[in-house]
Amino acid sequence: MRYAVLTATLSAVLACHPASAQSPAALVSPTLEAAKARGHVLCGVNEGLTGFAARDATGEWQGFEADICRAVAAATLGKGEAVRYVPLDTNSRFSALQAGKVDILARNTAWTMERQVKFGFEFVGISFFDGQGFMIRADRGVVSALQLAGTRICVVAGTTSEANLNIYLQQQGVPFTALPLASHQQNIEAYRAGKCDVYSADYSTLFSLRTSLEQPTDHAILPELISKEPIGIAVREDDRAWGEIVRWTLNGLINAEEFGLTRAIALSGAAAGDAARLMEGSDVSGVRLGLKRGWLGAAVAAVGNYAELFDRTIGDAGPLGMKRGLNALWRNGGILYAPPMW
Repeated sequence: MRYAVLTATLSAVLACHPASAQSPAALVSPTLEAAKARGHVLCGVNEGLTGFAARDATGEWQGFEADICRAVAAATLGKGEAVRYVPLDTNSRFSALQAGKVDILARNTAWTMERQVKFGFEFVGISFFDGQGFMIRADRGVVSALQLAGTRICVVAGTTSEANLNIYLQQQGVPFTALPLASHQQNIEAYRAGKCDVYSADYSTLFSLRTSLEQPTDHAILPELISKEPIGIAVREDDRAWGEIVRWTLNGLINAEEFGLTRAIALSGAAAGDAARLMEGSDVSGVRLGLKRGWLGAAVAAVGNYAELFDRTIGDAGPLGMKRGLNALWRNGGILYAPPMW
């Protein structure tokens, strides 16, 4: 196989390189060792957000963020099913990560400076570029947030979404009445019952909750994004090696899309060209993190590359039907890209 030839060639070059003898020692991850001992990775996810993390009819966890955790499990433990999901509500998600109840927090959580500095953990990358928007009944004929004058708008109380809503519509000179409620579930119930005309939340949340309405297509999600909400994957900051493992697993899925490493190719072991170079480059650095050779191939074999993952869980082939938008690769009109791995 061309991948095997590339592996042998590059390994020989590195072995002869004068600087190789001075390479730093491999990093040791206590979190990885603990996961190996228990036989699974602990992943903190949403209690139930269709498309991102929710149980299916058989009780299995499915979704975009659930599968990112499967990718990490495959990369570290060799099999995507070696993960246990811990459902967390908004208030308990940060304390659960701090206390070591989960190894990874993949719970539609926006990366902010305050959260990274205050809570003692690290966001290792952006998995989904999100933003706050609006949902309204399609028969209202509204096509822009600037047409929301006089409406009643549901929003989760005490969140950045509530603050964003007030700032944006006040700046635009659009009068409205805010109806803040404690949770997304309470808000979608109020919207369903007609107690509010509009529901404002992150795009990902709106698309997901829209699936719970009797006729989802009767409800329009307006085009405006009024905030930037970079959804990130977080780990504790006291284990650098584990942070690097999760970071490069996510980066690996993105690079795999760019360089043509698909699930089918990873399963076949017949990578060639850029896909083979990607796998070899990831191997060279991965061994320093305690990963076995072929770890990236194992991750892609488990869940597919970023495009395959997106499409299956939240894209055209998934329950939400979301377009890639900002989450398209940089060369395809989006802003998504990952650092090189070779």
